[in-house]
Amino acid sequence: MQLFGAVLLLIVLPFSAICEDVLYKGYKLYDVQATARDQIELLQSVSHDLELDFWSPPAVDRKSSVFVSPRKDELFRTFLSEHNVTHRLSSEGVQRLIDHERDFNEIRNRKRRNVSQNDTIPIVSTNGTSFEYFWSLNEIYQYLDMLARKYPNLVKLFGYGKTYENRSIKVITISTAGKVNGSRPIVLVDGGIHAREWASHMSVVYLIYQLVERSTENMDLLNNTDWVIMPVVNPDGYEYTQKDRLWRKNRSPINGTSCFGTDLNRNFPIGWTSFGSKCSVGYAGPAPASELETRALMKLMRNYSNATKVYLTVHSCGDFILYPFGYKNEEAPNKMQLQALGEEAAAAVRAINGPKYSVGSSAALLYPANGSDDYIYENLKC
Repeated sequence: MQLFGAVLLLIVLPFSAICEDVLYKGYKLYDVQATARDQIELLQSVSHDLELDFWSPPAVDRKSSVFVSPRKDELFRTFLSEHNVTHRLSSEGVQRLIDHERDFNEIRNRKRRNVSQNDTIPIVSTNGTSFEYFWSLNEIYQYLDMLARKYPNLVKLFGYGKTYENRSIKVITISTAGKVNGSRPIVLVDGGIHAREWASHMSVVYLIYQLVERSTENMDLLNNTDWVIMPVVNPDGYEYTQKDRLWRKNRSPINGTSCFGTDLNRNFPIGWTSFGSKCSVGYAGPAPASELETRALMKLMRNYSNATKVYLTVHSCGDFILYPFGYKNEEAPNKMQLQALGEEAAAAVRAINGPKYSVGSSAALLYPANGSDDYIYENLKC
């Protein structure tokens, strides 16, 4: 099989429950639409000073959701007006949205507890595992444990190290051969590298569900292909989103500050740069591969690099299917293959009345920034 390379999937699903420990009163959400590349570069250049948090990546002629604090709101609006950037206020009540989603989730949780006496295990009905709500880290891990026990000839479960807060980083392999030994093509998948992107975690869990619990219906994906999946790259961050729903990074302390967290996707060695202040949402860490979670994913990539034919890293939010390069404005050697594969996937989504996905390299469609896909593509030649 010819190498396809790394494909970055950005999948949009709605946000869910948010705890009230961290409040966002007065914060606003804007729809911003850049009409030229230089406007995107301008937005990026002021993102640190104005403390902008891009909920969806800026792209030419596409709306981007930008989260703005009360103390920077006026400066942000002045900047947009001065540079003729099209924008509109999307929500001035972000905390109300948070409260609404919290209430919705509480209703779902009550329903779940009424059905299952053990409220740490997702509902399993005659129609299958429930995906009506976003699972906690404990629920995801218990589900993986259950699959390993119930399907020992198909599923194996491994620990790939610990986080700063001593949580396990789990990996599941799925193979009709019983174990993954590198003799068959491998699809390597990860999710949840950014803590608040709950749709990412659950999309990967849903993939696992389809490959295991509904394996007989998806045997075309299993007959000659093995799967290696890390559904929660950032367990500490994911757990912390129960207190602060908008937390993005991991939870390791930053030396010399009272701040916590590194953006794990910016922490990979390929294209690493000292991006952002130590307390910023996009802080790349004190050094390349400084974080335990980054090193765990790099180890997983290395261990299966000889047989990996496709790498998928699942993010949200944004209707994009992206491939290398992200850290530099150059075309990947197999760009035509990557583009064709991405367009085939986008067409499959449209065929079931899904959103229209844009396909292209990260640097071309969005903005230059490194990530896990650049690392596996450049360093391991997958």
